[in-house]
Amino acid sequence: MSSSTAGEPSALSSRGTQRIPPFWQEGWLLAAAALIPVNLAPSLLLVLLGLGRSYGQWGWEVLRDPLHRLALGLSLAVVVVALLGHDWRLSLPGMFNYWPFLGMLPVFARVLAGAVKRKRLAQVLVLSSWLLLLLGWGEVLWGWRWDLFLGPMWIIGVAGGERPAAAFTSANILAIYLVIILCLAAGLLLDKARDGKGNWPTAAWLWSTLGLGSLLLILTASRNGWGVGALVLLLGLGIRRCWWGLGILIGSGIAALAAALDWPGWRAVVPRLLWSRLADTFDPQATYFSSTANRVDAWRFALERVQERPLTGWGWQSFAELYNAQNPPELLGHCHNWYLHLAVEGGIPILLGYLLLWGWILWRSWRTWRQTQEGVLLGILLALVAWLASGLLDVVILDGRIHLLVTLLLGAALGAGQEGRGIDPERS
Repeated sequence: MSSSTAGEPSALSSRGTQRIPPFWQEGWLLAAAALIPVNLAPSLLLVLLGLGRSYGQWGWEVLRDPLHRLALGLSLAVVVVALLGHDWRLSLPGMFNYWPFLGMLPVFARVLAGAVKRKRLAQVLVLSSWLLLLLGWGEVLWGWRWDLFLGPMWIIGVAGGERPAAAFTSANILAIYLVIILCLAAGLLLDKARDGKGNWPTAAWLWSTLGLGSLLLILTASRNGWGVGALVLLLGLGIRRCWWGLGILIGSGIAALAAALDWPGWRAVVPRLLWSRLADTFDPQATYFSSTANRVDAWRFALERVQERPLTGWGWQSFAELYNAQNPPELLGHCHNWYLHLAVEGGIPILLGYLLLWGWILWRSWRTWRQTQEGVLLGILLALVAWLASGLLDVVILDGRIHLLVTLLLGAALGAGQEGRGIDPERS
């Protein structure tokens, strides 16, 4: 690990004295992160400029880590799948949902290496999330519905549907975004409590984020968002050995399930929003049970298509075309399961490659967290677990802003894992 030089500030971490990197070194990346809630275009432009400079500076040095080579190898496999796709006119543009983000990962890991940089990233992401909190609460309280254009270019808008979606296309995407932000805010609070500094404005800001974000998450009525939120809260409370919190969470879940099953008396004490949405999952007489039936049918259809082309898949963006071509026609943009969706369009080898990459990153960074007990790193890990779990019921990663956000967190986790193995990611 490099030592501090004369005239540079330093910070004491659990691994000893570390040099605090100047803000400008990762400023382009933090600016891209801050603009994610506004629009994907400026974020991608900043990232592409930063990637060009970084790859030009580091060259083949960036491939030292085997995980970096795996990410870039997967990006090449994505291009091959596009060329072998069932309909190349859909598949070639569809590959841009995947390979650019894989190419970003090695650079993100190097740029975001270090506890100070991870903390800066988390602060920027939580702070910028307040724009979407404002838009979401505007929908709930005042019925906002509008779009902002700059000439022909759409900048940002509010859908104004029955369920708050803020600037996203669906309430389900907003719900997963909120869970990720809540994990990061909780991680920042853990580090603040460990440092013991009495900066009450920062604490008030983070607690306000947790409060407003949690309430908005409930109002999205997203069962997937509720489920992954409960999962990471369960994991976080278990890791922190907060047994009373676990008891309250488990008791609340049992009460909501009892009300959904219409056990006598329970619907009088559990809010209708909770039990009615849970009842939609398994009660054929419920208002929106069709959403469950559609998911099951899509999963069955996806498994059949995987069996027909298990190695190369059908090509990117092919699922919707195949599914909607049924007789009678069905309308569905994805199969509501990220792993089946990836297997249908990219093939089983691509799916296994992704699972290996994500699992390896999480394992490395988990080992680093056990050494450092860093709150922000724990928040990043829980956010990634939430995103991976959400893939069982939805495909939110097809939203470019979510994909970029997740890639930033994967890069930060990968950089932390390199630290735990004694690698200096900044060495060139």
